[in-house]
Amino acid sequence: MSDLKRTGAYVAVALTLLATAVLAGRPSGKSPHDFDDQGQKFFPDFTLPEQATTLEVVEFDPSTGDARPFSVALKDGRWVIPSHYDYPADAKDRLANTAAGVLDLTKDTIRSDRAEDHKDLGVLDPLDPKALSYEGLGKRMTLKDKSDRVLADLIFGKPVPGQADQRFVRVPGQNRVYGARMVGVEISTRFSDWIETNLLQINPAGIQTVAFYNDKVEMRGGRASLVPGDHIKAERTPAAAPAKPGATAPASVWKLDEVPPGKEVNTQALDALTSTLGDLRIVGVRPKPPGLSADLKSATGQIQQDDVSFLSLADKGFYVTDRGFYSSEGNVYTSTDDGLLYLLHFGKVTFARGEALSAGTKDAKQDQAPAETEGTPDGAVESRFFFVTVQFKPELLPAPPAEPVASEWPSDLFAKSAVERAAFEKAEADKRTLASAEYAQKVEAGKKKAEDLKTRFAGWYYVVPGEAFRKVVLDRASLTRDPVPPTPGGGPFPGGLPPGFQGGSLPPGLQMGR
Repeated sequence: MSDLKRTGAYVAVALTLLATAVLAGRPSGKSPHDFDDQGQKFFPDFTLPEQATTLEVVEFDPSTGDARPFSVALKDGRWVIPSHYDYPADAKDRLANTAAGVLDLTKDTIRSDRAEDHKDLGVLDPLDPKALSYEGLGKRMTLKDKSDRVLADLIFGKPVPGQADQRFVRVPGQNRVYGARMVGVEISTRFSDWIETNLLQINPAGIQTVAFYNDKVEMRGGRASLVPGDHIKAERTPAAAPAKPGATAPASVWKLDEVPPGKEVNTQALDALTSTLGDLRIVGVRPKPPGLSADLKSATGQIQQDDVSFLSLADKGFYVTDRGFYSSEGNVYTSTDDGLLYLLHFGKVTFARGEALSAGTKDAKQDQAPAETEGTPDGAVESRFFFVTVQFKPELLPAPPAEPVASEWPSDLFAKSAVERAAFEKAEADKRTLASAEYAQKVEAGKKKAEDLKTRFAGWYYVVPGEAFRKVVLDRASLTRDPVPPTPGGGPFPGGLPPGFQGGSLPPGLQMGR
């Protein structure tokens, strides 16, 4: 065989081997275009956001060494959080936006086809038992439809350097990692991100009265007995008109039922209390026994003689005594200008973090305060169990004007003509009709709000921050203070106004009482 023919044979063999190797490394039935999927959607069969009825996010929790799942699901027509006893997921729009964002998610750039890069890019699967370290683990999000069919399943990793709106993304079971632009995709596993955390729905400016019942509960012979303590009432009343013309004054002032000699009302403490109630945050929930929940939803709201309910209540620091429902840690009643009376009870302290705080643990003992010898768990947050009920009291609303008596008519009315008197009487009647209609609307609105809150509160013990407990449960010493001496110049600045303010006046926005 000539050298030329021999060389040609070698080349042919080499080309055959190369083609065989390429074909062996390519999945069967795939064309070259299948390996260039940049710009395509991750899940083209997922076409409608409303198809998604379950969202699950899994991330690794280094404090426990386990993968922590969090899910939101549609059950019986309600969005709930299964990991938290089916607590209502108020942020259902967040799920819809997340589903829409995943539906539109595209493979913007191809970043790697090497499994060795997964750790550096943060796309290791948190559900992979072989991933021993939490370094490089991503968050895995799965969306399913009502038949439990997977619509989308992705692992989200670190942000793409130089691309503020992109993250590394991988489909579980595949090596390829993409850069994907995140628009509307929420991957939070925080309980507070999926609920309405403002518990009481109170307008701080609408709080009219606050009553403190600093009683104690003692267990005697297996029964809870009330030991009376100090009862204090604070009331917000309209402020008197300022003594000096042109001076400003607050719209209202706080008064106490009794102020010790040499003391004055601590308005700062009461203002902090109303602000706290207006933004009382939920940090955790625990379910009440079904019987107790049913009692609280009933027309009377009375708790029946049920051992299961009583044991559950006592476990959290609440007691049904011979004189009513109390907690040894603090009982505060507050009324609002929309006719609602809130009965607030603070229970036992608990120290926890993460899901142990927001949902508790299977071991009930973990929900209690640690013994002094044990110390506080590392990173744990001090919180309090909280029990709340609400009632509608129409007498708390300003009553509509009554029909005036003759002595209340203007003195010159009868000197006017009959036409003028008739016009005046009609105008007054129209005012009363309008006021009565507004009063009726307030009554209906108050009833509905109270019923909605009553139903919502009935099923749950709440967990609230310990700092909120300290700002709300106050004694008389905290509600009063030594008189604050007036500052020179009569203003809020020691020594008078700062230089540059002429004529003793403050600039707009700094006027007292505004």
